[in-house]
Amino acid sequence: MAFVKTRKAFKKMTMVLTAGVLFGGTCLAGENAKVKELVDAKYYNTLITKGIVANYREDGSKGFNLLPQTVYASKINETQVVKEPKNFPYTYEGLYLLNKKDLLAKGTSGKSTITIQDVADTIRSISKMQGMKYYSTTKKKECVLYEKTYMIAGPDDKTKIPDQNTGNADGQVSYCLQDDNSFGVNTYKLSYHQNGDTLWCNFSILDKMGLGPFKAIYPGKMIINILVIDCGDDLLLYLCTDTDSIKFPGIRGQITDSMSSRMDAVYKWFITQF
Repeated sequence: MAFVKTRKAFKKMTMVLTAGVLFGGTCLAGENAKVKELVDAKYYNTLITKGIVANYREDGSKGFNLLPQTVYASKINETQVVKEPKNFPYTYEGLYLLNKKDLLAKGTSGKSTITIQDVADTIRSISKMQGMKYYSTTKKKECVLYEKTYMIAGPDDKTKIPDQNTGNADGQVSYCLQDDNSFGVNTYKLSYHQNGDTLWCNFSILDKMGLGPFKAIYPGKMIINILVIDCGDDLLLYLCTDTDSIKFPGIRGQITDSMSSRMDAVYKWFITQF
């Protein structure tokens, strides 16, 4: 199902959504002291009861409102895209609480638990994103998001290489190519950070993105942050995309709908990997 069918519907929420309705029945987690320490108090009860808190904004304001207070928080805030006065700014954030037992029960890995190393291996398995689905607000149906996606040798060398997804991810810098259903082929720099209970990956676009000849997003003007924290019985997942696009007619709706749908696709892909 789509995370958001229309921009108008999305805006009417603050954003608080029911995970079981939107995401196919993922069991909701109970009280978790570690999560309570990491999440802003005004979001905690909603996160525990509904499994998700999400919002987006178009005002270009600084900082990420839903970002958990981890060791990487200050560095993640530094990744925010610089907003130009005449451009269209857009920031989406989603915070998800995932019960490990539920993920494993629905998965096919055969594992009895999920560690942060499992998460690191998953987030670096770029090729496994090939074929992932998203809801196209333009076509009004679910479509394949990436016809192809894989790691490449470097920013100027698009030679396909195997996923670099073994060992500790801390300090790893990789590059990938993704052939997006709407936006075509783009390349990204991937920066990974890992400690005892946390995995953070930052995607930064390296080339222009748009529809056909109309390129609205320039190099460095879109980032995606994926942050996962092991909280004992649960995983705390934070997804963020931040963009600053050139203004074209209709770009506001295109960016808002497209980016929220893509974050939903990443979420749904992630919960099937264990």
